[in-house]
Amino acid sequence: LAVGRISKDPSLDLGHRLDYVVLQEECKTSRALVRFVDFGKISSAFIGPLNPGFCEVATFLGENWNKAIFSWMCINYKLDSTIHHPTFARTLPSPTRVLFTIMKYFYWANVGIIASNEDIWMDTANKLASALRSQGLPVSIVTSVRKGEKGIEDTWNEIKEVDGIRIILLCMHSVLIGGEEQATLLTKALEMGLADGRYVFVPYDTLLYSLPYQNNSFNIFDNDSKLQEAYDAVLTITLASGERTFYDAFREAKESGEITRDLEATQVSPLFGTIYDAIYFMAMAIDSARRKGVRISGANIAEHTKNFSFPGFSHQVETDNCGKGLSDYVILDTDGHGNQLFPTHLLDMSSDSVKSLGRAIHFPSGGPPKPDLSCWFDPDVLCTGG
Repeated sequence: LAVGRISKDPSLDLGHRLDYVVLQEECKTSRALVRFVDFGKISSAFIGPLNPGFCEVATFLGENWNKAIFSWMCINYKLDSTIHHPTFARTLPSPTRVLFTIMKYFYWANVGIIASNEDIWMDTANKLASALRSQGLPVSIVTSVRKGEKGIEDTWNEIKEVDGIRIILLCMHSVLIGGEEQATLLTKALEMGLADGRYVFVPYDTLLYSLPYQNNSFNIFDNDSKLQEAYDAVLTITLASGERTFYDAFREAKESGEITRDLEATQVSPLFGTIYDAIYFMAMAIDSARRKGVRISGANIAEHTKNFSFPGFSHQVETDNCGKGLSDYVILDTDGHGNQLFPTHLLDMSSDSVKSLGRAIHFPSGGPPKPDLSCWFDPDVLCTGG
């Protein structure tokens, strides 16, 4: 869809016909990396990789081949140095930056991370931990979900033994788009009395797309009162929708005949929109480089991602004069018993600030977890004495 629209877009001058090939990324990190080495001969630029576990190595290979890499999933904080990684560009604001901004607003510094047991999520959890630690935050525990009901119980017992955790990041598929493991994990937390408001649970993967929340019911809560109650302890952070949600944009593309697959919008992951935006983002960078009259190379394309503004799949995509993403995010909350999510706060990424939208967050215990000391968020002050 993106390539088709780019080829018809009169405002873009790419100098080449854009075509794509879908490169199957292996699930195991080591095998994915070996496959990636072979991709160098196939493509002129890359949208991906999906696994943060080999982002740095893939970026070094990209530099060696002089091919740009556009990724929304790579959270390796070292990649943000354009001096060291000139062919790498982010197509979304860094999820770490989004999380840090929210944690600073609520003064929740102490973090625990639980990952799904697959390479991609365990690597995501480890890279996320090192990115948050690089900001000076204490990540007390990084663990993965063990198998079976007893295993999930053990996972929560391990978390329980760590003092002071305020916020638990869940690196796995969101229950709102079919993630069964997250549903089981949250339900078990409720049964063990851990969804009582002492922690705030934050799903990680909703940071990577625009979850349709306006006028949308999440039927997964309708027949599962336990999950509904457990989700009261969850805050969902996602890209703010524009005037249309992901579902609206998908239906429009279907009605216009651009999407011919017989799929309902609700059967498609909103990650579709993120990938679409990433491809358009790359086309904008090529166009920008050509307008400046520079040779099209990996480093030149990645360099020309500044001061963008273009309509993405379901919201406006913008970057600042350093190439950092400016898309807004929202914090979504349930009211503890319905099947809808309501926006409570807006994250303005142009100023790294959080604004209340006038609706209070519904915490299970009536109030938020205890705040941590502000010294955690002040780069010039050392936290001492706890």
